[in-house]
Amino acid sequence: MNIKNQNVLITGGASGIGKLMAIEMAKKGAKNIVVWDVNQDNLNKMKKEWLLDHPNSTNLIVQFCDLSNKEMVYDLAKNVLEEIGTIDILVNNAGIVSGKSFLEISDEQIIKTFQVNALAHFWTVRVFLPKMIENRNGFIVNIVSAAGMIGVYKQSDYGASKFAAFGFDESLRMEIRRNQWPVKNLVVCPYYINTGMFDGVKTRWPWILPILDQHKVVKKIIRAIEKDKKRLYMPWIVYFLPILRLFPVGFFDFFIDLLGVNHTMDEFKGRNQKIEEPAISRMQVAKN
Repeated sequence: MNIKNQNVLITGGASGIGKLMAIEMAKKGAKNIVVWDVNQDNLNKMKKEWLLDHPNSTNLIVQFCDLSNKEMVYDLAKNVLEEIGTIDILVNNAGIVSGKSFLEISDEQIIKTFQVNALAHFWTVRVFLPKMIENRNGFIVNIVSAAGMIGVYKQSDYGASKFAAFGFDESLRMEIRRNQWPVKNLVVCPYYINTGMFDGVKTRWPWILPILDQHKVVKKIIRAIEKDKKRLYMPWIVYFLPILRLFPVGFFDFFIDLLGVNHTMDEFKGRNQKIEEPAISRMQVAKN
């Protein structure tokens, strides 16, 4: 995939790796970048920064979007298609985490987690995939998590939603292959990233399971897109998870405990996730 002159949409794109991906995509010459986010303050801040950092490059469109609201997703997507024609690269990046044990999570939190972390992938792909097939050009990136491959203490809702997102990506890949659609998809499964979403998490063996640097993660994702890769796990030890499942459950659990994985959330703080009043703002920057 050549990112230059492509139309890109990034969910959860006003902060963390979503924002950094938008910046890197602009450096690569993307034509239009659409950013969806639930934090209006971050959207406004991104607009102002973009004017200073990219005065003569990529066109940025920022929109408030509550991904748990399917109707809002469809309506905004329709407007995007009417305005710029198509989305060539879709990055399903948005995610939320409660960080609570199973009996502490409310029913509403569980539902919200699945709506944002898993179901939103269905809505975005359903609305943008047909045009990708028609144009014979498309790349779908699903930012999942290593938690989509292994259950972790205090992540029952988060992990289950990420398992669902992982399964969705794999099933989507099979449909793409079977139908021979000219579209590619990439699943990204990183360990904890220092974006603030998992503030407070600890890792017992940083040289094996480091807290990942968001800038390095983004560069690896961009390279994976450019090389048409189908999966990207970070760090390297995550690639061994499927092999560990060949062993008895007792050994698997012992090894995971040895790595300290089930103690990573003991001091979890996270960051506040808030939904504001719907608003759509847009900034037009001179195109190349």
